[in-house]
Amino acid sequence: MKLMCPALDVYVPTEEIAMTTLAERMKEHEHTYRRLLPSRVYTLLRLDGKNFSTYTKRLDKPFDAQFAADMAATAKALCEEATGAAFAYTQSDEISLLLTDFATPTTQAWHGGVEAKILSLSASLATAVFNKARPDAIAMFDARVLTFDDSAEVLNYFLWRQRDAIKNSISMASYAYFSHKRLICMNSEQRLSLLRDKAGIEWEGYPVWARRGQIVQRVPEAGSVTFTDRRTATTHTKDVVRNRWQIADAPEFNQNSKDSWIAQAIPTHPDTQR
Repeated sequence: MKLMCPALDVYVPTEEIAMTTLAERMKEHEHTYRRLLPSRVYTLLRLDGKNFSTYTKRLDKPFDAQFAADMAATAKALCEEATGAAFAYTQSDEISLLLTDFATPTTQAWHGGVEAKILSLSASLATAVFNKARPDAIAMFDARVLTFDDSAEVLNYFLWRQRDAIKNSISMASYAYFSHKRLICMNSEQRLSLLRDKAGIEWEGYPVWARRGQIVQRVPEAGSVTFTDRRTATTHTKDVVRNRWQIADAPEFNQNSKDSWIAQAIPTHPDTQR
């Protein structure tokens, strides 16, 4: 059986009409859960290793340099993929990625700001990149997203994560030399004193990445490009400067200095009140 489709002035099989109606119904169900993030705000993605307390048991103690390098490489891959990435910070088994969508009036959010796509694709990318570097065991990542209107709150977020990194670093160093029974109820300062006085270990002597984490930032890189002019068939070489994503030890995040790295790294919102 066929029905007339006035818009096309043709006859359309009823089964095609039924399938179109069914597709529309299913799309309506999907849209119920298609949450869009707010536009023109600061977006924070945080990815964490799933059950990494088990995964990390076989790693070097107290700090595993290759594991940290692989986490940083995963953070770099996320920066290279995500539209609007400003920088990333990684410590232990987590990565925090700052995204913006207000560089220009026409800048679009990554994946249109669809929360489900941002979360699923960032987690799957991190899982794929990390496991490619470490194929001997399967690791998984989950992801969550936060949005902020205020750059000061973005700064507070990264202060929180770096303070957590420092606390965890002191704890990991302590557990490499002392039992849980000895360390229970001790704060970070007491554990530092115990390391120094009883084990002869100066925590400050560990590498910066082990104490404060790592960053992924854009760095201008000078180079050259060679091309052939099709009109004259002559070859030319020009000096160019490109921004490349590079990994570095994290500086100390400081909320009291406008000249600190973290204050400079957070993009200024066009609305100066933010």
